[in-house]
Amino acid sequence: MNNIEKEIFQRAYQSYLCGSDNYSYKFAGMSPNMLKKYNSAIKGLEAEGLITINYQSEDKVKMLITEKGIDYGNFLL
Repeated sequence: MNNIEKEIFQRAYQSYLCGSDNYSYKFAGMSPNMLKKYNSAIKGLEAEGLITINYQSEDKVKMLITEKGIDYGNFLL
């Protein structure tokens, strides 16, 4: 897992711990290179089965953490 994937996953997991079902992540950088990195990270997390994407626009994504993601997050603590 790269740094961007870690950041996105950790924020989604913290949101889950605070009782939220959905988590919205707004991309920090809008350069084409950074957008490509964010999209790649999100697709990687989804491919691993850690999150489910509900909605994605050019500058943000709304996601749910999966049971596998919850287990993975619990293991990290």
